[in-house]
Amino acid sequence: MIPLALDLNDLFLFSQVVQRQGFSAAARSLGLPKSRISRRVSLLEERLETRLLQRNARSLRLTDAGEALYAHCLAMLAEAQAGEAAVRQRQQEPSGQVRLSVPIAIADAVLSRLLPDFMQRYPKVKLSVQASNRQVDLLEEGVDVVVRGVDFDQTSSSLVQVNLCTAQWGLLATPAWLAQAGDVLWPQQLEGRGSLQFGPLEGGTDALLLRHESGSYQDVRVNVLLRSDNVQTLKQAALAGLGVAGLPLYSCAEELADGRLQLLLPQWRPKDGRLVMLYPTRRGLSPAVRVLIDFFKSQLPGLLEYRACQGEA
Repeated sequence: MIPLALDLNDLFLFSQVVQRQGFSAAARSLGLPKSRISRRVSLLEERLETRLLQRNARSLRLTDAGEALYAHCLAMLAEAQAGEAAVRQRQQEPSGQVRLSVPIAIADAVLSRLLPDFMQRYPKVKLSVQASNRQVDLLEEGVDVVVRGVDFDQTSSSLVQVNLCTAQWGLLATPAWLAQAGDVLWPQQLEGRGSLQFGPLEGGTDALLLRHESGSYQDVRVNVLLRSDNVQTLKQAALAGLGVAGLPLYSCAEELADGRLQLLLPQWRPKDGRLVMLYPTRRGLSPAVRVLIDFFKSQLPGLLEYRACQGEA
């Protein structure tokens, strides 16, 4: 094994001087003599044969070389902390409070099937579940994990985004509506017809953007009779025969199975339906948060895919 040319402790001391904006502040924080820290940083500069800090009695700033080294020091410390957390996590049984936010449609359709299994596996974990479609500021609101569609606005670069799955969406209507409309074989045949659209109340248009399974798109001008961000509201309107609704198929599995709703233009999709999971950081996650993330990654995709397939069968 080739020994390291640098003392890792010196890199740590250097990072603390930068972080604390001075040798005196670093010494007070670490409980070490200021002279020792200054000597170790000077030795580090000698070994690297470059100046890392420009310092005088009143100020301290990084040189270009110092900025480059400091970035690597931060990465080194983060990985060391992650390693410690990984080891300690193995020694702990998941416990404590976890705050989770999921879309309303997921909460209504499948969450009741997921959470009892999770809570039986991890009886010491307590859950607080928010069913909402709104944008959530995880850091500000103290939410640990968020599940959202790809249109969720990730406002912080500190958030980790993990792809979960793609929940299949389709155009649905009642047999009576389809009988009145006639055979709908092409998107253009929906031109001007009553539409029930999922989306925010503001910024919506009367355009229905459909994506073909080949990747092409078709923009159709429809008559939007109802726009809502609540899947159940749209589904009930569709069941009442008010128009064509774009809905996730997992939310309509029973209605598709018993024929109350039918799928039209099955090769066209009104929404991508890709779900992601967001959480503040990969490092320092509590065991309770980690097992919830792993559980959703392993269980939710299959459940949504199954319900979609059952709906189309």
